[in-house]
Amino acid sequence: MADNTLSIIAVLKAKAGHRESLKAALKALILPTRQEEGCLDYALFQLQETPDVFYMRESWKGQEALDAHIALPHFQAFVQQMDELLAEPLQLVRLNAVEA
Repeated sequence: MADNTLSIIAVLKAKAGHRESLKAALKALILPTRQEEGCLDYALFQLQETPDVFYMRESWKGQEALDAHIALPHFQAFVQQMDELLAEPLQLVRLNAVEA
């Protein structure tokens, strides 16, 4: 059986003066997202060298699980805030696992 796990790094850069608001909005996503059936991993990181930039490490049970996440109310509430909080568009970096 093929592994269709989808791993992503979401890169989010706060607008000037909105770092703490963005951090709070991202933190509010963590618990409800981790409870989603298709979520395998959902962890937030703030860059030490560039604290206005956040990485959300995500793993999903496939594209359908990610699509379901995007449609849920808690994520849609975040989408409504993105223009106010983000200095540039959300960037999704898709990853392929490299096994030893």
